[in-house]
Amino acid sequence: MTNFKVTDLVAKKHPNTGKHLQIGIVIKNQKDVLSVRWLWYNKTFFMEKEGDIFKELNNHHLLSTVHLKHKDANTILCGLSHNYLDGQHQDNQTAT
Repeated sequence: MTNFKVTDLVAKKHPNTGKHLQIGIVIKNQKDVLSVRWLWYNKTFFMEKEGDIFKELNNHHLLSTVHLKHKDANTILCGLSHNYLDGQHQDNQTAT
C-alpha cells in the first residue's frame, strides 16, 4: 500500500494503455481521506477536440479537487514525485 503525502505529484492512468489521464497534487491527507487537486488532464482522451462545450466542462470537472478513501486512492493513483521508484515510496533512502 502506497502512503501518499501532501505535495506528492500523482497521476490517474488508463487501465489498459497506462497513459496518464489526469495529473494532480495531494493537498490534504487525513485519516481516511486523501484530497487531490487535478492540475492537468489528457485533452485528447476527454474529447476536448469535439467542441467548446467539452472544453468548458472538462476544465470545470476534470480540474477540480477530489476526495478519495485511502483504499480507493491506492488502486487508481500512481506516484510521480521524485521520491517514488517503480511505484514504491522511497522515504529519502540513499543507496549504500
